Amino acid sequence: MLDIITRLSEGKAGIKEIDELEKLCNDVKNGSLCGLGKTAPNPVLTGLRYFREEFEAHANGYCPAKKCRELVKYEINDNCTGCTKCFQECPVNAIAYKPFEKHVIDQTLCTKCDNCRVVCRDNAVELVNIRDAGKDQ
Repeated sequence: MLDIITRLSEGKAGIKEIDELEKLCNDVKNGSLCGLGKTAPNPVLTGLRYFREEFEAHANGYCPAKKCRELVKYEINDNCTGCTKCFQECPVNAIAYKPFEKHVIDQTLCTKCDNCRVVCRDNAVELVNIRDAGKDQ
């Protein structure tokens, strides 16, 4: 179950694996002899019952909540004033020092730590689903 959910959060699982996950949860629940085994799959089954569209979105490479690191990226929008706060807080130097210019995040270096978004006073750093990136341009 964990492997399938992990692959879903990385955008590496397909729609068919959601059905496999549900079947596996029911098999564990019905085949277990102890209370732990009978109840362990309940959070996943409840998630599938009430939020199946979220699971399906992940299977299609899209994270509606923008929380899955593998499916999102950070971008700097036109609100950037070049204050360099993001540069100062980036632990991996994914943002070059360019005072008073719009900053750019090097996606190959970015660890998606969220520091840049948190410190940006201009709301210039935003999370974007990788699938949606570049559609506005």
